[in-house]
Amino acid sequence: MAKKVKKKKKSSSSRSRGKADAHRVLASPVRREIWAYLRGQGPHTVAEIAKGMGRSQTSLYAHIEMMSRTGVIEQSGSKRSGKRHAAIYRAGVTENDIAYDGKNAQSVKASARYAAAVMRRANREVADHLASGTANTKGKNRDTFVLGARARLTKQQLAEVNNHIDAIERIVAMGDRTGKADLVAINIATCPLEDNFYLQ
Repeated sequence: MAKKVKKKKKSSSSRSRGKADAHRVLASPVRREIWAYLRGQGPHTVAEIAKGMGRSQTSLYAHIEMMSRTGVIEQSGSKRSGKRHAAIYRAGVTENDIAYDGKNAQSVKASARYAAAVMRRANREVADHLASGTANTKGKNRDTFVLGARARLTKQQLAEVNNHIDAIERIVAMGDRTGKADLVAINIATCPLEDNFYLQ
């Protein structure tokens, strides 16, 4: 049976400090992935998070400890796992708390670090899968896709692109709650360029 943990009230100073910590803590792609998993899938134990993310439990413990200490995730209860009780965690900050803020130096720095780390990981994952010779790049069963494009888009066209991104984000957040589906890496990045940007 799951046990609930009473949520402690935070002071306004600790809340503001927590938001600053959240930007720093979630600059890590792994910790951002843990937070996003809990936000989309709801409260889970470390074992359940690891299974859902396709990672080992031991690789997550240090991240979970840091995230819990800074309030990015919170313990919401526990449940029996074998002879012990396993802690159940939930997201402790909202999407608004960690949203990019161009006037916040901590937010800007953390967002840039996160984007760079995600792109490095995407480069490694996609390159490795293509090199394996098993990638499926065509048809309805396509599992691998790379688009590297620069285009002039109207505001309406950009809005359409954003609608598709929002739809993809909703699908990813929902995921497969059985934990039996294939693990897939999805990395999307868009940004405006200077008009005189050199196009190779």
